[in-house]
Amino acid sequence: MPNLNPDFKGNVVLGADGFKKTGRYFDPNAFLLPLSGTFGNVARGSLTGPALTTVDTSLFKKIRINEQWNLQFRAEAFNVFNHANFAEPNAVVFQGNNYSSSAGVITSTATTSRQIQFALKLLW
Repeated sequence: MPNLNPDFKGNVVLGADGFKKTGRYFDPNAFLLPLSGTFGNVARGSLTGPALTTVDTSLFKKIRINEQWNLQFRAEAFNVFNHANFAEPNAVVFQGNNYSSSAGVITSTATTSRQIQFALKLLW
């Protein structure tokens, strides 16, 4: 883990607005390389990513066939609003003695796009 840079002014986590401007979710200049053979003073897990937002829903319709048999129609939707949920940014701040070119960069999404599925279920 790196050390916090005492001379750094500003927000370490740039957030979504900073990501749109700089392409990085956090600023790697907020960190310094620790001395060789020592541990840094940044807490493990302190670099978090963007929030995860997803809305799932399902609808059921029961259709009576006779006294013993029922048919159930199901419609299930995942990520209904098709919200893009981005994965964690790259937390590797240093490569060797230099800043990593991919530090704080988000390269993938954490969830899939909207998915809808239909099903019939026979109940007896």
